[in-house]
Amino acid sequence: MKKYAGKLVLVFFLMLLCVLTLSGCRHYKRDEAAEWFKENVIDETIAVSRDYTERKNDAGYTDRIWSAHLKDKPEIEFELISHATYSLFMDYTMETTYHLEMGKYYLDRYLEEYPDALSGFGIEEDRGGRMLDITAVYDTYREIRTLCGELKQLENYIAGQEFPCSMQYSLAYREPLTLLNEASPYAAAYHDTYVFETGDADSLEKKAQDGFARYAVTYRLGTEQLTREQMQDAVNKNGDYRFTITRADGMQLCYPELILRYSDSMTFGCLYEVLLREGTYDVAGTPGEFTFTSADGRTCSFSYSYHIPLECWSEEAGYYINEQYYYTEDGAQVLLSEEPFIDSDLFTELTGSSFDLIDSYSYSGQQKGDTP
Repeated sequence: MKKYAGKLVLVFFLMLLCVLTLSGCRHYKRDEAAEWFKENVIDETIAVSRDYTERKNDAGYTDRIWSAHLKDKPEIEFELISHATYSLFMDYTMETTYHLEMGKYYLDRYLEEYPDALSGFGIEEDRGGRMLDITAVYDTYREIRTLCGELKQLENYIAGQEFPCSMQYSLAYREPLTLLNEASPYAAAYHDTYVFETGDADSLEKKAQDGFARYAVTYRLGTEQLTREQMQDAVNKNGDYRFTITRADGMQLCYPELILRYSDSMTFGCLYEVLLREGTYDVAGTPGEFTFTSADGRTCSFSYSYHIPLECWSEEAGYYINEQYYYTEDGAQVLLSEEPFIDSDLFTELTGSSFDLIDSYSYSGQQKGDTP
């Protein structure tokens, strides 16, 4: 037994040795940092400061930072960072601000040459602080191509420079009716349509178009900006969010052109489309604002414009205001959440039916409600 236990201990220490050998178990040295840069960023000779400085990172561990520059570009200094993290064991990886500093240099020159370029964009560092993020918010589907065309011109300019440089591009629809509390602390708000890409404006354009189309068919807003084929394609790409309706009598059906936002959440606009297709709820209005008679005879009203400010408090932020959606029952407000969704329980309360996500749905030919 003791002999067996001893073998287990030996195996454990051998495995531990392998883990420590295969992972970075110490900070990089100066020459290792320079070699990493040549192998992973650009194969150019760089000058690296003899000494490093230390700085606490966001996780509370200490990074080591060397100042560096390309031999042929001494005016642009960047950092080589031996970054410390912890996951079961201490681990060390290399990072650099080369793309950030070179991006600033190229962008300054680009805007000097083309002062009217990128006027609709914001310029900031990406979340990691390692490269520039050129970002914009658009108001219509057609703007996507125009904005990406501007980014393509910048991309071509950078491609013509002596040294390579990566930038992040990002776009989002303004989502004027469904994005609340964007600037409020602890809010759940974010752009459903946010997309980003590193140095590829063509790919960003496709992602942004797909993101807007998904938003439109999910919330049933902005659908007039898309063709029938674009809407159907968006539904098909997000087919895992199709759902079944189970009526009170047990009958099940699916409207294959409608999708949920999450597995348990239906948008106001989707609710409108379901009620309209069911044909028994005396619905009046549009996907953005409508009234109907519930299964038990109440007059209910939903609108993306129905939200009120509520005072909230936290130890970190103190008192702050968050907007929250509501709907009305016979004129009385019923609070929901920061997002314009209803869950299956509320759907059942209002309609007597329920909805459930299905993993996939195959169908051929026309089915009831088969009209985006």
